Amino acid sequence: MARLRDWLALGKSTFTSLTSDDVTNLYSLEWPETQKMLMAEHSAAIEREPRRIRRWVRTVSAIFYGLAKRLAPHRRILFALAFVFFFVCLVSLAAKMDQPPLWTLAEIAATFLLMVLLLAMELIDKLKYRDELQLARDLQASLIPHEMPRTEQWDIAAFNRIANTVGGDIYDFVPLSDGSLAVLFGDASGHGMAAGLVMAVAHAAFRTQLEVDPSPAGITASLNRILCRTGGSRSFFSCCYFLLQPDGSYLAMIAGHPPVLKIDGAGHVTERIGRGAYPLGVKANLTWAVTSGTLAPGERLLLHSDGLTEARNLQEKEFGDAYVEVVAGWHPEASAESLIESILGEWRTYIGSVVPDDDVSIAVIRRK
Repeated sequence: MARLRDWLALGKSTFTSLTSDDVTNLYSLEWPETQKMLMAEHSAAIEREPRRIRRWVRTVSAIFYGLAKRLAPHRRILFALAFVFFFVCLVSLAAKMDQPPLWTLAEIAATFLLMVLLLAMELIDKLKYRDELQLARDLQASLIPHEMPRTEQWDIAAFNRIANTVGGDIYDFVPLSDGSLAVLFGDASGHGMAAGLVMAVAHAAFRTQLEVDPSPAGITASLNRILCRTGGSRSFFSCCYFLLQPDGSYLAMIAGHPPVLKIDGAGHVTERIGRGAYPLGVKANLTWAVTSGTLAPGERLLLHSDGLTEARNLQEKEFGDAYVEVVAGWHPEASAESLIESILGEWRTYIGSVVPDDDVSIAVIRRK
């Protein structure tokens, strides 16, 4: 009874939300656009066909071909089997009847074709959405540096792996004219397109503010102000910002991000920088504490997103902060890139075949 009420409620909402524009657009906009995309490879040849019947047959064939081509291989096989099975059943039904009613058979065939066309329009909508996601993915990839800056003072390495089509993690390392190094490492809330948009806004605001005031207070205030204006109540940005000087001293600001590990030359974690603060974009006019410190030669900063430590294995156990700290101390003389490879190797072994559901980013900055 409950399921019947659900179906009745669904039918009622369908008809009450339906407008005349929806019906008109289905025929005048959605179907022509679907047909154009499915027939793109054969449209020129079809237009040159002088005979109307042959042109119609080639049009139907091109539509079915375009639909099958855009399906995944295993779904393509199921689609072909369903297509063949339908016509076998139709022929079998006609053979068992002395005088098969052609109109009934035509209605069955038309129903099948209508369902296929509905599938085609739904598929094209998904493909257009996928194309938009791919553009967003390319944009995100262009914002994340693939080559780290080379300086006399710092050995820098970083890694990023997105969980969905579009990720929300970002890192950037910008050498400034006075010899200092500005470092932004952040994680936008959520996943997918929304997180990617927050990340892009934060990155643009960061690069703009660097030219005005690269201090932690200036960067924090600017990013928070812009994110509060452009994002919703759930669009926040957890990040850490470091301004490192050539002599190894630094100023740091941590906003809702996992603590940054300071590791000495012997591989010991001597400090966990940053605890208990709001992310950016939550409340306007907030201020964040600025901490200071110094990296001696051979000491390192290890930054990572929570996607690393919160990744789970088949037993639903998290990788954990303690494991990261242990691996970080194995090879104290290792380069920044080697340390990241060691952590990633242990992380991949730990989670095994489990697919991470959050972005994973790691950065290491070692003073030479």
